[in-house]
Amino acid sequence: MNSVIVEKANRIIGTCKNAYIGLIDDQGFPVVSTIGTLNSESIFDSYFVTGTRSNKYKCLKKNKRGSVCYHDGSNNITLIGEIEVLTDQETKSRFWQPWFTEFFPLGETDPAYCVLKFHTKRVLLWIDGESAAFNIDEI
Repeated sequence: MNSVIVEKANRIIGTCKNAYIGLIDDQGFPVVSTIGTLNSESIFDSYFVTGTRSNKYKCLKKNKRGSVCYHDGSNNITLIGEIEVLTDQETKSRFWQPWFTEFFPLGETDPAYCVLKFHTKRVLLWIDGESAAFNIDEI
């Protein structure tokens, strides 16, 4: 596996403001939506914000498996893994951003506010015309 392509992927992830997240709904069908990124810097773990009333949260209550795709120009980074819902106050405070009040008016202690932590298991890359596919434990 080429470490240069992994470094390029990490740089792209660090600059992307949005990603696509794919989850499995309660009927077993894939659902893909756009999601804002939070301090995601590498292919290993990514962070996102959502609400406990969202469809994403409902999907994750039944199935923790998912996929995240970062796209930049012709470059594509697809991560496959499991998603953890974090509701502890320390994590919520760490990731809180003032503009979240639009969705969570009670602030960082809003019970509807939660953070998603994506744990990568497999990686599919297409960067600068080069492809790579590997399990994260191969790095």
